[in-house]
Amino acid sequence: DSLQTGQDISDLLASILRVDVDVEPKGYEVPKENPFVSLKGARPEIYAYGLRQVWKFSFDPKTRDLWAGEVGQDLWEMIYRIEKGGNYGWSVSEGDHPFRPERKKGPTPILKPIIEHDHANFRSITGGYVYHGTRLKELTGAYIYGDYDSGRIWSFRYADGKVIEHRELFDSTLRIVAFGEAADGELYLVDWIGGQLHRLVKAPPVKETAPFPRKLSETGLFASTKDHVPAPGLIPYFVNSQLWSDGAAKDRFLAIPGDGKIAFDAVEYPQPSPGAPRGWRFPDGTVAVKTFHLDTDKGRRRLETRIMHYEQLGGNEEVGDQYWRGYTYVWNDEQTDAVLLDAAGADREFTRADGSKVNWRFPSRTECSLCHTTPAKYVLGLNTHQLNRDGQLEQWEKWGLFEKPLPAKRMKLANPHDETQPLQERAKAYLQANCTHCHIKWGGGNAEFQLLFTLKPEEWKTIDVPPAHGNFDIAGARLLKPGSPEQSLIHKRMTLTGLGRMPHIGSRVVDEKGASLIAQWIREMK
Repeated sequence: DSLQTGQDISDLLASILRVDVDVEPKGYEVPKENPFVSLKGARPEIYAYGLRQVWKFSFDPKTRDLWAGEVGQDLWEMIYRIEKGGNYGWSVSEGDHPFRPERKKGPTPILKPIIEHDHANFRSITGGYVYHGTRLKELTGAYIYGDYDSGRIWSFRYADGKVIEHRELFDSTLRIVAFGEAADGELYLVDWIGGQLHRLVKAPPVKETAPFPRKLSETGLFASTKDHVPAPGLIPYFVNSQLWSDGAAKDRFLAIPGDGKIAFDAVEYPQPSPGAPRGWRFPDGTVAVKTFHLDTDKGRRRLETRIMHYEQLGGNEEVGDQYWRGYTYVWNDEQTDAVLLDAAGADREFTRADGSKVNWRFPSRTECSLCHTTPAKYVLGLNTHQLNRDGQLEQWEKWGLFEKPLPAKRMKLANPHDETQPLQERAKAYLQANCTHCHIKWGGGNAEFQLLFTLKPEEWKTIDVPPAHGNFDIAGARLLKPGSPEQSLIHKRMTLTGLGRMPHIGSRVVDEKGASLIAQWIREMK
């Protein structure tokens, strides 16, 4: 809310408007019953305000309740029951939680959401409809809504001022950008990735399938799970620029099924995305594996093993045609095996070898999809610029892993902590590994800039650009201020914990070495 307009009813921003459009020749007329018609300085068109980004709203034709899906900013997604004169809090609050509580509030009390989802489960809510069809009688009267990023569909019932039922209906691979209601009350879903309409119907009986592995030892990925010895065919790999994970070390592996081969630099979507490097296309059934180790007060400990499983999706080259599912296995205290984590994720505190505490986040399955996005080409480390090192790609070519011979010229990231390499290349490599998966065109970041290593910093739309999401009371704050890391919010956010921190997911501990690198680079910028 860079304009701080959410609580300001002297303009039309951040509001739901109510006007009579059937008026000639004026165009529209304000109903006399509108809540702020008589309030001096208020725009009379406003029906409700304090809304950040309503993504679809609809009336229940039976009750006349107005329901709205509200996309949050940092932590929450909401469903609101919109009332006459209602204040929904933005940007004093995000849902039922303080956001900028010091800001001036509007003239009416802040109302709470009816439903909230945190970003461990939802990322970009899509409002729907109250169901009044005949095909799914068990859903009659329930409000149906979904999440764009996770593909999950939920419902709730509301009566006598409270939610009396709230449940997940199903988990899909769809990017649900909208719901639609037919004349007969049946609901349809619009899938952005596949470019298709889907009808909401009762699911057929579930066919009996082999049980999903509940333990890491049941996956067949390791010849010895206890000793962390990979099974034959599980290929270790190493990257040039590592993602900071609160000081944890990582082992990375790739499993290509059967005689499958990788299409080298074959993925270009989404288009247009100037400067974005091409990605690889993997055969169906590919599995990427990453185990996290932390030096604790009881020695080096395996914390978790994350698995990403690739499935083909019926999309297209413009918007993406891959789907990767993420799973987390949490290691037991005996370090003999790891157990599949519940879809909601979990937190646990560990003591480091130096005595400091770390609150480790085991990600939910929805959280996996927040970084592993279509614009980022899904798997962040399995690409040319990360794997082009120490003859690694040449060895994979000898093993026959690629469909075609490697090109002579290939992209390569610098090692951010190799001081023999140019400072700017090191800084760009660090930002590429830690920031670019969100801060790329359509990558999910709220700010309109790109941190691609393939572009010049002058092309990022960051240098001397004022921040769009608050300045932390820093005079002269810019996204990047040459010569002044103290005024550069890209650096500032790296040094924070809690609200305002970047990255806001996947890390809770400041990377002092990485922050120092970026500060040095900014200081020497001209």
